[in-house]
Amino acid sequence: MQDGRNGLYSRRPICYKWRVTPTSTHRLIELLGSWRQGGGGRERLATALRSLILEGGVAVESRLPAERTLAAALGVSRATVTGAYDRLREQGYVESRQGAGSWVTLPGGHRSASDAIVVGPGLDMRIAALPAPAVLEELFAAAARELPRWLDHHGYDPLGMPPLRRAIAARFDRRGMPTRPEQILVTNGALHALDLVIRAALPRGRRVLVELPSYPAALDALRAAGARLAPVPLTQDGWDVAALEAVVQVHRPALAYLMPDFHNPTGLVMDGPVRRHVVRTLERAGTLTVIDETFVELGLDGGPLPPPAAGFGDGRTLTIGSLARAARRELIRTRRAALAQALDERLPAWRYMLPPGGLFLWAELPDPISTSLSLEASRHDLYIAPGPRFAAAGLLERQLRLPFTLAPDQLERAVEILAELTPAGSVRRVPHALAGYVA
Repeated sequence: MQDGRNGLYSRRPICYKWRVTPTSTHRLIELLGSWRQGGGGRERLATALRSLILEGGVAVESRLPAERTLAAALGVSRATVTGAYDRLREQGYVESRQGAGSWVTLPGGHRSASDAIVVGPGLDMRIAALPAPAVLEELFAAAARELPRWLDHHGYDPLGMPPLRRAIAARFDRRGMPTRPEQILVTNGALHALDLVIRAALPRGRRVLVELPSYPAALDALRAAGARLAPVPLTQDGWDVAALEAVVQVHRPALAYLMPDFHNPTGLVMDGPVRRHVVRTLERAGTLTVIDETFVELGLDGGPLPPPAAGFGDGRTLTIGSLARAARRELIRTRRAALAQALDERLPAWRYMLPPGGLFLWAELPDPISTSLSLEASRHDLYIAPGPRFAAAGLLERQLRLPFTLAPDQLERAVEILAELTPAGSVRRVPHALAGYVA
């Protein structure tokens, strides 16, 4: 087995101390809400807790409050909580160990969902990408005109061409984060940048703080590098700072991967005071923080964004991103509106927040059917990424990411297919919780 600390091989196995992230009693009470409607017995409590696990509100591997503590907080007998925990243990959602407490698991273990459920023709909504813009033809022509002046150069610029690095640094300057060209490394996209950071700075077996939900390809890259993921659930209101602090305190993660600008897949934006607090909390813990700004240029509703998150750090926060053209905002707005209208008309029971930017809508389904719905949709030539694809832990079976990157008529057809496969209900659109950004 390879020892990640020194790269040497040893016959002695590496052992890790069992540590799980605690779920605060106060937070769990908030999530349970009105669970006692219609009666407050152990079966109803077990059902409510199981729903939170399936929806990702309580992460896999998180430690549940002690039975006595939760009973007192809920105002029920200890026998009620004990019975609920026993029921969840029988179903495979809770494991317990004397002296270590009880923590969340999944029946049969946790398996990540895949993008490649079915490959074939039809409407593919697994990838959030627009067609190539016409302006690329002009860019390539301009690059070809500049080519002769570089032909007498050796061509080895491992950090990227100096003019491009200067241009990227100037972009950060304009956003309020002074940057020198020598601080820039040009890569083949944001995922390539993340992979380089992982290879350079993350020993195998170390903990990495991630959001729940998060970008699937980033989660795949971290898992492939042997990272042990520590998820922090996002709420409708954004980032749960208390939960993040608990993860940092318990796990002391070596790395954190965050997407504070038009988060993938929720579309949320982390406000200025929160990103300042989060970045400084992670830096104090010695965590190397990676900020993914892939969608930062794709604000659709106007208004300034908070300053770059890395600007609040003192040297242990890196920013990665990729090319995005702000000139296409009107096209994206039109397609976002088409998808929202189709959902309101055909699937009124689906809850969603109209995102202020980015390329996707994060929908909440009436029932935990995300994976089964995606499988059924594929039989109708519609390919969608189910909620579990975005989970480091927890299922997110009530969630579905719907990119609005297809043409309006294609989006309408996609919703028509989904409506044929799911029951209808009443519309409940969630207002955007972070409208009016605080810089």
